[in-house]
Amino acid sequence: MTTTYLELSQDGGGAHKFYEVTVEDLAVSVRYGRIGTDGQTQRSAFPTAQKARAAAAKKIGEKVRKGYAPAVRGARAARPVTRRAVTSAPST
Repeated sequence: MTTTYLELSQDGGGAHKFYEVTVEDLAVSVRYGRIGTDGQTQRSAFPTAQKARAAAAKKIGEKVRKGYAPAVRGARAARPVTRRAVTSAPST
């Protein structure tokens, strides 16, 4: 079993997310969400272990290109969700 844990945390109230990929034989489990939560889990089955590893590597590569970086689970604390102020103008 191989597990890769990535985090994306931006200063100023931006993203604060994790992404974890676990390869176990013919299955790939992906767990993702906000840091400090359990997140959501998706599981996919593949016909061969090689295809499972290739799919996991592809997902990890996509996240790294988006700015995720390897991290240690639990090292970064959860932070409150910031909401953007919504300003609306009357329609004309």
